[in-house]
Amino acid sequence: MSKRKILFVLGSLGAGGAERQVLRILTHLNREQFAPLLYLVNREGELLDQVPSDVRVIVYWDERTYPRLNFPGRILCSQARDLVRVIDREQVDLVYDRASQMTLTTSLAMKRKAVPRISVAVGDPSRDFALLHSRFAFAKRYLLRRAYQTADRVVAVSDGVRQGLLDFFALRPSQVVTCPNLFDIDQIDEASNESFDQYEDDRFEIVSVGRLSQEKGHIHLLGAMDRLVNSDGLKQIRLRLVGNGPAEQELREFVDEHDLDEFVCFAGYQANPLPFVKHAQLFCLPSLSEGMPNALIEAMVCGTPVLAADCPSGPREILGDESQFGSLVPAGDANALADAIQAAIADHSSWQAKTSSARQHVIKHYSLDVGLQHLEALFDELLDSRQ
Repeated sequence: MSKRKILFVLGSLGAGGAERQVLRILTHLNREQFAPLLYLVNREGELLDQVPSDVRVIVYWDERTYPRLNFPGRILCSQARDLVRVIDREQVDLVYDRASQMTLTTSLAMKRKAVPRISVAVGDPSRDFALLHSRFAFAKRYLLRRAYQTADRVVAVSDGVRQGLLDFFALRPSQVVTCPNLFDIDQIDEASNESFDQYEDDRFEIVSVGRLSQEKGHIHLLGAMDRLVNSDGLKQIRLRLVGNGPAEQELREFVDEHDLDEFVCFAGYQANPLPFVKHAQLFCLPSLSEGMPNALIEAMVCGTPVLAADCPSGPREILGDESQFGSLVPAGDANALADAIQAAIADHSSWQAKTSSARQHVIKHYSLDVGLQHLEALFDELLDSRQ
């Protein structure tokens, strides 16, 4: 049997969770059965140099310039036509797009194609739609609903995202499946064990890893730090924010206004944030919304106690309803975060006691082998149904 060509469609290869997941699939997909290709809108992103050497990268903007006259939909339609050409030229057997912007493009490209398509949703659909599609919202919601409805399968990264797809876009339950993100445990172990000497022994180090944007809830974590340091007098704590993004200036201003410069460190983008996580006393995810938070699962693999906001939709699924693998607090609640951090400081041994079972939980449910088996089985199912 000849190898089946899978075309993966992304906007770029920035250092986000969706991009890391596609890169992980490209790296580990079974080469005896599948030949992966990568289609990008923009040749940019911190992860570009990590694409496997046997994966050809095709980029929309490589041979184009931005049009002087750009009316609504012009670029989208041009990208769809280009994607049609690529699918035909490369004799693609299956298309896999990830995130709603790319779902719109691929659905337009494949209106008259017999090639099966998988569209992956990575976040709460209603929240993502409000963030990404505010212009012409009514028309875009209709188009996006049709885009998902015409996919052979819609993959949700968590059960909460799956339910959101059913509710927001009125999709058929049989069409939408949950395939959690997949994690290379050996790679995480290796990366987390790189040499690291940035923490001080007399500090209680808290780390949060993620894009500095409003939906990640960092402002509430800083509110917790303000109470802990300035009201409760906990001077031994330090928070490291690993990442960058549009909310950074607002967060820095909060730190300055509340005299937290000694207690909050902006570590910026880190190609390998895992040593920050492994050597911290506590990992904190203060998000207001998530699909499936990669950083939380990586912290569990690292053996670091975890605290997460109970936001839609990933943290509770990962940590369990009884919080047996970490601790959950209400989303957007600075005082609840502060109380939990205080509890972690006061009884750190009980928090640490959860970390072994947390790591085993990830290995059992989210490891690379488990995830690839599910994904490759889905590829085979759709490809065999079209023969």
